[in-house]
Amino acid sequence: MKHPVGTTRNGKTVYANLIGSSAGKLIAQQPYLLGLIRESLRLSNVTGPVARVERDMGKAIGYNYVVETTDKDTILYACLTHDDVYTRFVKNGKPLSTQYLTMELRRDPDNDGYELHDAWLGRAYPPRPGSPDETSESKIFWANHAFVLDNQTIQSRTVTKTCPY
Repeated sequence: MKHPVGTTRNGKTVYANLIGSSAGKLIAQQPYLLGLIRESLRLSNVTGPVARVERDMGKAIGYNYVVETTDKDTILYACLTHDDVYTRFVKNGKPLSTQYLTMELRRDPDNDGYELHDAWLGRAYPPRPGSPDETSESKIFWANHAFVLDNQTIQSRTVTKTCPY
């Protein structure tokens, strides 16, 4: 189901699948983000097949659950439910207040618009190692960063302290 989200500065229509997308899950948990996403889109020009938009909203908007880690942190790896890519987690980490909103938009081949594929609070970061979108920066970044282990639903049989990548 395509839900209109907003229009970019350069006139591109953006919609979101509120049922099956990563962005839809975030919006369901924090509905106020829809207004922030609209505001950010109005200020952004997007081009190309995939556009990543990182916007400083000028005020605290929530918490970033991707944090920098050190050798003193307890790290574990696991696959989230309905995911086959390992995610790096830090136990006892604390999310940090952020004023950044990041969005990933993908061009819709059927029209001139974009789908809001993903959105999160915090700065842009590369895809996780092992994901189809992995980049050359993925392993370097995720060797020193992790998601704060909170209330994510993980597949218990995949939990390991050994880096899987």
